[in-house]
Amino acid sequence: MNHKEQAYIEKNSINVLKSDSIRYPKAITQARSQSPTIFHLGDNFNFDNGVSVVGTRSCTELGGIMAEKIGRSLAKNNYSVVSGLAKGIDAHAHKGCLDGNGICIGVLAWFDNSHPKENKPLLDKIIENSGCLLSEHIFAPEKFSKYEFLKRDQIMAIISQAIVVIETKPKGGAMYTAKYARKKNIPIIAVKPQTNDYEIKSGFETLVKMDAIISDDDQQIIDILKKLKKKTRSLDDF
Repeated sequence: MNHKEQAYIEKNSINVLKSDSIRYPKAITQARSQSPTIFHLGDNFNFDNGVSVVGTRSCTELGGIMAEKIGRSLAKNNYSVVSGLAKGIDAHAHKGCLDGNGICIGVLAWFDNSHPKENKPLLDKIIENSGCLLSEHIFAPEKFSKYEFLKRDQIMAIISQAIVVIETKPKGGAMYTAKYARKKNIPIIAVKPQTNDYEIKSGFETLVKMDAIISDDDQQIIDILKKLKKKTRSLDDF
């Protein structure tokens, strides 16, 4: 950790979680062959009830409304909403969760300048409402690729009980998160799209072929989550 990173950490009261820390997300230790240092901001250290809500940045109006409904329902049923603070579905899910006075866990590719500027008030509200932000990096690596965002997507999946996908295209971050979750035996719940958009319908069909659990609305998602058998992950799952 260099001087610039240390100064940023101290200025912003960021926690540095090593893999041997009692507060370190143990699912990451199980999933990764080498557990990265996790930078953490906020009051929440409970990752037991997280549910990822992911989808396209260019969502439809109905998709955004659905994401907010699901976020509120998850909050009211004591689930934390895990997402990436991106435009579109991510932001709507976080907003819905906060409207329901719930806890949000935002997973970032890096802390400094990682979120859309228009989502800065949302980020601040997550912290104010006892949520937290996580990342493997303080600053963007000097030499980085899209893999930094894929690692972010991996952490979102790893710390979640299930992945809820709303309006994804056949390719992109949300689909990558779903495929990674499937690889790690994390349940995938696909929300039926309310649009005739070809790419979104194609993305949904891809999820169906991946044996995702299909849902029509927010209450059905809650019912699905309650029915899913609680399972302690072991190294065999990863």
